[in-house]
Amino acid sequence: MTAIPKNPRILIIDPTDNPTLKAGLQRHYGMMVNQQTSGRAALELLRRVKPDLIVLNAHLSDLPAAALLAEINAQKLTAPIILVGGNGETTRANFDDKKIVGWLNQPFEPTELAALIQSALERPLPNSDLVLTKRAELIEANQQLTNRVQQMQTLAEIGQSVTSQLELEEVLRRVAKAAVSLTHADESYLLLVDEASGNLYLRAEANLGVEEVKNFWVKVSDSIAGQVARTGEPVIISRDSSSLKVKTGLVVYALVNVPVKVGQKVIGVLGVDNRTQRRTFSLEDQMLLSALADWAAIAIQNARLYAATSALSRDLELVNEVSRLVSSTLDVEQIPRLLVKHTAEIIGAECGSLALLDKERGGVVFQLAYDGEGNELTSLRNFIMPLGEGIVGLVAQTGLPHIVNNVQSDPGWSPVADRLTGFVTHKIIAVPLIAEGEVVGVMELLNKKEGNFDQGDLQLLSLVAAAAAGAIQNARQYDTLQKTNEALQRAQEQRIAAERWAVLGKAAGSLAHRINNTTTLVPIAVQHLRELLQPAELPPELRQEIETNLERIERNTRYTVDLAVALLRRFRQHPAKAHNVNELINRAISLVEIPKNIKLVCHLDPKLPPVDISDLLVDALIELISNALRVMEVEGGVLRIASFKAGSHIAIQITDSGPGIAAENLDQVFDLFFTTYPQGLGFGLWWVKTFLEQQHGQITVESRPNEGTTFTITLPGSPASLPSA
Repeated sequence: MTAIPKNPRILIIDPTDNPTLKAGLQRHYGMMVNQQTSGRAALELLRRVKPDLIVLNAHLSDLPAAALLAEINAQKLTAPIILVGGNGETTRANFDDKKIVGWLNQPFEPTELAALIQSALERPLPNSDLVLTKRAELIEANQQLTNRVQQMQTLAEIGQSVTSQLELEEVLRRVAKAAVSLTHADESYLLLVDEASGNLYLRAEANLGVEEVKNFWVKVSDSIAGQVARTGEPVIISRDSSSLKVKTGLVVYALVNVPVKVGQKVIGVLGVDNRTQRRTFSLEDQMLLSALADWAAIAIQNARLYAATSALSRDLELVNEVSRLVSSTLDVEQIPRLLVKHTAEIIGAECGSLALLDKERGGVVFQLAYDGEGNELTSLRNFIMPLGEGIVGLVAQTGLPHIVNNVQSDPGWSPVADRLTGFVTHKIIAVPLIAEGEVVGVMELLNKKEGNFDQGDLQLLSLVAAAAAGAIQNARQYDTLQKTNEALQRAQEQRIAAERWAVLGKAAGSLAHRINNTTTLVPIAVQHLRELLQPAELPPELRQEIETNLERIERNTRYTVDLAVALLRRFRQHPAKAHNVNELINRAISLVEIPKNIKLVCHLDPKLPPVDISDLLVDALIELISNALRVMEVEGGVLRIASFKAGSHIAIQITDSGPGIAAENLDQVFDLFFTTYPQGLGFGLWWVKTFLEQQHGQITVESRPNEGTTFTITLPGSPASLPSA
């Protein structure tokens, strides 16, 4: 080793003047520094001064560094040279000079240059073998460092690529591909831990054969990957293929397995192997694979979180859609139809049903149920499942949700519904519909298409059920309010009808009395006039004209009297009492004369209960029958009279086969004084409607031109005769 001069002379040849560098070397290291920015000036100086070491910038412009080196060699100067701005490979290619003992990349600190100068001055002469060896070692070390930097850059790029992807399958595929690229292995595989069994299953691979990929599961108890999953420690193995096959199931020469961890939890194993290459893996390969596994763990967690968030977002969107659908109607009958099918689609179930609680009947009543083809199971509609029986009855009784993924093994399951419908149930998830703290029904889904029902399905179905329960409760309250309003409206209409009937009756009585008083003398006066004219000699034409006018006066007087009688009779107060409707119909038929060209057909239900009504119903029936006969008197036809039960009401229908009522007149037939019959008063149908309303009944009309007309009377049944609810 050569002794370092006490004050070594250093020549810096650099186009950039750096006073700080020069001052630092002189002040801190006692070096005598001469700095030249021109190659030509430096060459002149070298001819006069022999420096102990030269620092040469590789990028000189006025005299290229290579040319300057040639001049130095020509002068046979032996001072070692440190090259600035090059690396090992560049130096060998462009500056093949044995006097170059080191190099620095720019920028650099004065301390780095000082250390390199001191190291160079301690060495033997540049031409010795020791200098060449050190140079080779330095080049190799620099190359390794460069390779390591490149590996780290590649790993960082791979990590960025992997973690930027949010689709899980793509993440796993990129990790497997990157494992082969980083370690130069033949194959790679990524195994994930199955939460249910704890074993490993293949999720991604690169270059593995088809047979190896198919149904690839690894037990954690007797495999190398399982050992890594259990211990959380990496494994490197290189041995003869026969012994390695026992542990892996694959014939490979060497392998590396590293854990994929989230915190301290192992979620998988990343592995590479060489099957064709006779090459072992190094600790550096293990380090790179472990770093990749760390990136993979982050990416997998991100992808899983993204998938879960996306699924939740999608499910919530569908739940909102279902909620919007069921909340958009106040029809209790329509809500199950909107609810069941959409919810089954959300969760991936084959079908479902909805049942509502009926406390009085002690069970839940099925409102709607579908089979696997989307067809309604009508045989289950209105079927009652007692509380506590079957999954539905159990949920309704306890108010707690229930999941059964094997109904045959559950003691609470009841096969009654399956026997009734022919449907085969395998899996059930059922949740209560709770509104205002009370169970109002149960919603269930059957036979999940993929996998089993789980807590995620339960949470989602519960959200739907909450929206449905509120909608059903709102619909029920609306229905109750609507019925109450209708009852109040009917009571108001009946009160108004009764008052109107009383007013009309009083008016009719007064009018009839006035008519009788004013018309009683008219027939007497007509007869007296005839008697006075009898002895008088009058031309026959004049006598005939007088007689015609007297007959017209007499006829109109009788019409007026008849109208007064009708008013008195039809507005008299007849108390309502229980009547057999069929008897009243037969009495009305007996009081009208039916022409021979009209056929009477009667269908009277003999089991009708009695009806509380005034016997003026006979007059109403006579009015309707007479009108029907009148429209058929020329052409003839068929008169049909029927009586039957219509729910809690009694109905009477009178149908003719006449010409029908014109569409523009259909809405006016019950108006007072409206008539299309020349001799009609426009009083009959108006009175019929008024009378029936006063008796809490109704009348409607249906008619089509040339197809006949049907009048339908509906009367409330007697309370004692109505079926109990």
